[in-house]
Amino acid sequence: RDILDMSNQQLKDLCQDTKIVTLMFTLNELYSISIAKTTKMLLDLTGCLEEGCLLVVVDSPGSYSTLALNGTKDAKKNNDEASKEGGVSQEVGDGSVEGEEEGERKVKKYPMKWLLDHTLLEVANAGGGDEERSGGEEGGGKQWEKVHSEDSRWCRLREELKYPIALEDMRMQVHVYRRL
Repeated sequence: RDILDMSNQQLKDLCQDTKIVTLMFTLNELYSISIAKTTKMLLDLTGCLEEGCLLVVVDSPGSYSTLALNGTKDAKKNNDEASKEGGVSQEVGDGSVEGEEEGERKVKKYPMKWLLDHTLLEVANAGGGDEERSGGEEGGGKQWEKVHSEDSRWCRLREELKYPIALEDMRMQVHVYRRL
């Protein structure tokens, strides 16, 4: 199943009694497909998860996790979709980094971490624009808290450990949120 096309009920059924949700090297890919659909999925997930549930996001760090908005056909489509869905648009902006110009539009680049924080800590905490998404609470209230964040962490195999095939050291970003 494609998580971006799941109904709210399908997501609820999938997440029933879940204590930890992990997004391992997938969130940036989901955002690159559609910022609007990914934002909606995260907001729907907010309504599906119980208090205390952890959301663990591990992804590539730095420039590998920056998404461009405006300037390209795909970026324009993502930006237009996000505007319709109440998600991130060019005007949201604190986290954007001005990029090169393409045609008449300036490219704005948003770090995946900023998009994630914006969705969970600002949009979801403000009620997400949907009573069902915000757990049915009047006025929304705070839905998530960030409990851990590392923008760049190395994962290295210790010298004394051996593995049958060669393994590479890697860098990653790690973000952990708790559902309130």
